[in-house]
Amino acid sequence: MKQFVSPQDMLNKFRNPHEIYTQQTDFYYDPQSDANIPKILQQSINFFDDEISKKTKDKLIEELRQNIIRWLKLYQSVEQEFAGELAVFGSYRFGANGKDSDIDLIILAPPQIDRELHFFQQLPSILSSNSKVTNLYCIQEAMVPLIRFKFAGIQFDLVFACVKKIMKPLSQSDPVDEKSSRSLNGLKVSDYFSKYCHQKSYLSFLKFIKAWAINRGIYGNVMGYLGGISWQILTHKIFQLYPNYSVQGLIERFFFIFSQWKWNELPVVIQKCDEIWRNSLFEQQQKQHNVMTILTPVYPYINSAYNVSNCTFTIIEEQLKLANIIMQKICLSELQWSDLLKKIQFFDIYYTYLQIRALSKNKDDLIQWKSHIESKLRKLNKMLDEGDVNKAIEFHLYPKSFQTDYVQGDENDTPGSLFNFSESFFYGIRIKDEELVKEKLDIENIIRQFCDCLEGQKPYFRVPENLNLEIKSLHKDQIPKKIKSEL
Repeated sequence: MKQFVSPQDMLNKFRNPHEIYTQQTDFYYDPQSDANIPKILQQSINFFDDEISKKTKDKLIEELRQNIIRWLKLYQSVEQEFAGELAVFGSYRFGANGKDSDIDLIILAPPQIDRELHFFQQLPSILSSNSKVTNLYCIQEAMVPLIRFKFAGIQFDLVFACVKKIMKPLSQSDPVDEKSSRSLNGLKVSDYFSKYCHQKSYLSFLKFIKAWAINRGIYGNVMGYLGGISWQILTHKIFQLYPNYSVQGLIERFFFIFSQWKWNELPVVIQKCDEIWRNSLFEQQQKQHNVMTILTPVYPYINSAYNVSNCTFTIIEEQLKLANIIMQKICLSELQWSDLLKKIQFFDIYYTYLQIRALSKNKDDLIQWKSHIESKLRKLNKMLDEGDVNKAIEFHLYPKSFQTDYVQGDENDTPGSLFNFSESFFYGIRIKDEELVKEKLDIENIIRQFCDCLEGQKPYFRVPENLNLEIKSLHKDQIPKKIKSEL
């Protein structure tokens, strides 16, 4: 006889880390069909690295490591046992990365290496002197400051932690300040998850969810969506609840549970933490008005969803609910797995779009300007959440930029002056309350605030005279076909 589980008991199991909802083996799916999941991913979106690509990336990482160790040794004192280290963390470490995913690296440096002077001023110059390095940009104001660049065409995110002494494992090194502690958290989280990633079902489950999030346009912490750590914590939560389920069963449970999750009431926690620390975290959450709380499983416990705003949360929630509907139809053999992984047709959803266009007279400056704007879009998301704007209009940011260079003879384009190179970000716009829209909604004031934010009170980036910014609304028919074809 099946035991009845009360809703409160179920809620408690979801709330508490390590609680198992059922030990039952998933009988809805044939476990042997789990082997089909990697094939589905590969056939649908060509998601994974092949062996040649992985070996190439491994060689590039080692080359970077040697270069950075040489740089660190310039500051090594005689009495110090170590000059520093470069380590890989994140999805690449587990083999859960897509072929176009960035690679996360962290420098562990001794106390005499200064973040501002050495990491953000000297190291970028050294890296840029290498002909393989392109598109380098420093993001100093982020919660976890980083240097972003391409090395031989591969995207890298490099963070920095100053530690008193390097320990084994590296994640146990003692950070000297709060920023270093936050940077080190990614490495600690990777160590935590490494215990599980050798399980094929766990890794296939994680890869599928990440591929789905990327294809549906809700992947990317910088843009205000969920990053790789958040998606891994969510998949791990389902794995905790259903440890014996097949991959297909885990995917079904993922969308069923998180499409109904009470995000404003129920944090996602997968590891028990000190009660005093946990209470202070939740107090901080209320002060910051975080709309989602997905806690990292190691100290210092960080809300990995801190960048999510109301407008991006709405999109994440919509996609989870839609995926659950599709998943239930797959269970009934009414749809295929490929239907779940279809890319979002962003430029077919809305009638009106807001274009934020970075303009430059040369390509090199455009990279810096576009990256600077990208790092501030999460602040624009927060601005759009305020007052009646969020009640009246839905704003949907697509987490990728598009090349929109001026083309002579394009009647929908305006060159500004001599700004022949540009990249654009797009928000889809949907009216939710026409009465409120008819009243005085000061969208222009928000745009002005955003432009002021790009300069900043203490600017880390000085806007050169050969750059410009264009913000305008477009009807969907005015979106160039070239941009639509990139989706």
